[in-house]
Amino acid sequence: MLYFAYGSNLNQEQMSGRCPDAKPLGKFTLENWRLVFRGVADIEPHEGSLLMCGLWDITSRDEKNLDRYEGFPRLYRKEEICGLMTYRMNSEEIVPPYDDYFDTILRGYRDFDMEEEPLWEAYQHSWRDQNRLW
Repeated sequence: MLYFAYGSNLNQEQMSGRCPDAKPLGKFTLENWRLVFRGVADIEPHEGSLLMCGLWDITSRDEKNLDRYEGFPRLYRKEEICGLMTYRMNSEEIVPPYDDYFDTILRGYRDFDMEEEPLWEAYQHSWRDQNRLW
């Protein structure tokens, strides 16, 4: 199954422990979506934005591990976007992430050799616009 990550599941070290059969396939950009923080990473449609993503090939065992990690279906729900599976939050409140969590995502961006500007932009917006929708 093809799964795209945009948050802490970009971090290849963490994913190797969480999903031992998962294989990173590379990076891609999803148009008209953006990263937001609701305490943890989430995505939302947004005209003109670009979302940096990492693509994984995962097994059904990996998917079950991700379901537990993501708090599915309570915290996150599964969605198919452009034919790929991902998780989206059930909350809409903007809340800044903890520093350690943000650093985990930053390492993941570097693992996939992705442009970091959208990550920093989402981080800055979370502090400026917390508790308000964009």
